[in-house]
Amino acid sequence: TLIFNKGSNVNITVNNQIGDTTTVHWHGIHLPSKWDGGPHTPILPGGVWNPQFTVMDNAATYWYHPHFHMKTAKQAIKGAAGLIIVRDPIEAALSLPRKYGVDDFPLIIQCQQYDANNQAMPLGMQDSTILVNGGRASHGYTVNANFPAQMVRMRLLNASGERTFNFGFTGNKQFKIIASDGGLLNSPVTVDRIRLSPGE
Repeated sequence: TLIFNKGSNVNITVNNQIGDTTTVHWHGIHLPSKWDGGPHTPILPGGVWNPQFTVMDNAATYWYHPHFHMKTAKQAIKGAAGLIIVRDPIEAALSLPRKYGVDDFPLIIQCQQYDANNQAMPLGMQDSTILVNGGRASHGYTVNANFPAQMVRMRLLNASGERTFNFGFTGNKQFKIIASDGGLLNSPVTVDRIRLSPGE
């Protein structure tokens, strides 16, 4: 997980050690196109890429992933993706959990199909294996998690290539949505489900 502050200057060195041409796309982040990591900026095997930009975005949860033509899904499902958390003074002034891994938890969800050799298939249409932060979810797509007995923040990312999820708690327990892809909402919304499509 990369954590940025709005207004900070980012200087990242990406070393391509995956044995294949790739890119790194900063999904949702506003930056010059030459640093956006689309198919036009390939990083060859063994190559190095050094994007540099100023963080212009408000506090929100974004993500990074490969965006090389015909290889995005293959590389993303093998782990070449992760969260980006942007913080800003407005979010910092709110009474919100923000201790990463203590009361502010990332939940990256992927669904996969495996071939006869137990290798992930990039566009498997029978993607019945659900992964949460890289580990298999239990039967029935239930995530068993022990959170502290206090208010917690969960940053949900649907990193699947094909599937939309309808997230909620057992017993339809209510929770508050405080942000979307674009950042903080004007006020929290109380719900018992949230539907996220791929990339949200």
